[in-house]
Amino acid sequence: MARSSNLPLLLRRSSAFIGGFTAFCITASAAASISLKDDLGRTVELKQPAQRIVTLAPFLTELVYSAGAGDRVVGVSAYSDYPAEAAKLPRVSSAAGFSLEAIAALEPDLVVVWRDSARREEIERIAAFGAAVFVADARTLEDVPRVLRAVATLAGRDVEPVIAAYEGKLAKLRREHAGERRVGALLEIWHRPLTTIAGRHFMNEALGICGARNLFEDLEGVAPVVSMEEVYKRNPEIIVSASSAVSEEEFHAQWREHPTLSAVRTGRLVFVEPDRIQRLTARTPDGIAALCAAIERVR
Repeated sequence: MARSSNLPLLLRRSSAFIGGFTAFCITASAAASISLKDDLGRTVELKQPAQRIVTLAPFLTELVYSAGAGDRVVGVSAYSDYPAEAAKLPRVSSAAGFSLEAIAALEPDLVVVWRDSARREEIERIAAFGAAVFVADARTLEDVPRVLRAVATLAGRDVEPVIAAYEGKLAKLRREHAGERRVGALLEIWHRPLTTIAGRHFMNEALGICGARNLFEDLEGVAPVVSMEEVYKRNPEIIVSASSAVSEEEFHAQWREHPTLSAVRTGRLVFVEPDRIQRLTARTPDGIAALCAAIERVR
């Protein structure tokens, strides 16, 4: 995404806009060593389950906690604020990047990296400190179980109950909203410039579960800028704020400038707390439930 001035807020709220997660190949030797492939196809090896973990994206921090390894986390990225304990840990990164020196000082045996937050050479420099580096990527709802299983394997935890709960919530939401009339939507992740999410992405999947469709998901790229002319042309029935405003009041104020749009004129503006819908984690089904409820109120 070229809008570097907007990146801090997007990283804070999402941490998860981009990429696709490949299948993991997991093996364990009789000596209890661990070996698996990460999303870059790199072999990640540990002689024993990780005891000191650093996470370099908020959604990864949350997934490590969900996998039952929160007690092993010794350092996190900026904006890692869930669960509450994570907010108290040393920060080793900011929106501008991460500090190799700060990571090394924590002496981790495992560093979990978001693919879009680090270049290959930076990953290798972290590995040179002696830590195993697992590079994760996630785009769709089905990637959460895969990332959780990988993290759990690296930490020696059992995450199947968490995965069962996650998948059960999604299945319930799909049943509850099956057959509803689909409404055309604009999913807004930034207001100036107006930006949406295109392609196969968990936020577009969330809309689909709730009986809506992002009318702009066919645009090129992952987070394309949308012209207001195109918004008027496609004229969405609803406009959904994913991280374009810090409050519902601000969101509504931004769109009052366009009173002739159908969604604005009829009051079909849908606001969901950004952290509930922009981080791809075990909590994402709860965010989707909130999104569905908000859409139902204006449908």
